[in-house]
Amino acid sequence: MAGRRRDGPRGSPPGHRHDHGSPGGRPPPGTGPPESPRLRLVRRCVELTGIDAAGVMLANARGSLRPAVATKARITLTELLQAQVRQGTCVEAYLTGAPVHADALADHAQRWPAFVEVARGAGYENAHAFPLRARQQSVGALNLLSGRPVTLGEAEIKLLRALADVATTAVLSWVREPLATDGIATRTQAALSGKALVDTASGMLAATAGLTPQEAVRYLHAYAAHRGRRPTEIAEQLVRRRVQPDAVLADAAQKR
Repeated sequence: MAGRRRDGPRGSPPGHRHDHGSPGGRPPPGTGPPESPRLRLVRRCVELTGIDAAGVMLANARGSLRPAVATKARITLTELLQAQVRQGTCVEAYLTGAPVHADALADHAQRWPAFVEVARGAGYENAHAFPLRARQQSVGALNLLSGRPVTLGEAEIKLLRALADVATTAVLSWVREPLATDGIATRTQAALSGKALVDTASGMLAATAGLTPQEAVRYLHAYAAHRGRRPTEIAEQLVRRRVQPDAVLADAAQKR
């Protein structure tokens, strides 16, 4: 309604407008540090090839794949489905330790019926996956999807293999101490747990200020970068109520 004043979120003084510098009380667009290394990596996969979307799935402590990062929400849905029904390019690459290519998903309906149905329903007609391996052990897979049939050339396959290796290094460098062979699963589980914390904390920020999930993640990263901390550390403090959402949002407003 025109002229109506908006009160801030719960706990704000009456009549306080919870304005972070943009319409609707949102923090200013573009605030925040560069994207996380894993997100930058999957974006590079899209930029350097004819693929439309990319994501990384990691194995948890039980050996089940879980989405870790993706360029689009739709690819996360297909990854979740692959994990649930244990079929699809990503699952097969993880289990076999070899790249898997499906230039036309429609031709693989009998091979992966549930995966093909969901992937095509989300608008994808092509899928590729590359395993993430460390010391002869599979830790996950790089997942690639496109809205049209795409055959990867030899140069693109070599490039994506290299990017998969970079992704593996990024995951296993989550902790700075030297990596023991029996610590690989611990590192991948830590990466997945960190993502769960960030998802929960960014949801708290989104609910507080009416942000999109992507905006909330940017402001969480901005707050962490300003303090020289990992985003997962700040996310844990938010979840444990040691840091309040308003403090993170106000910090973003001050950086304008």
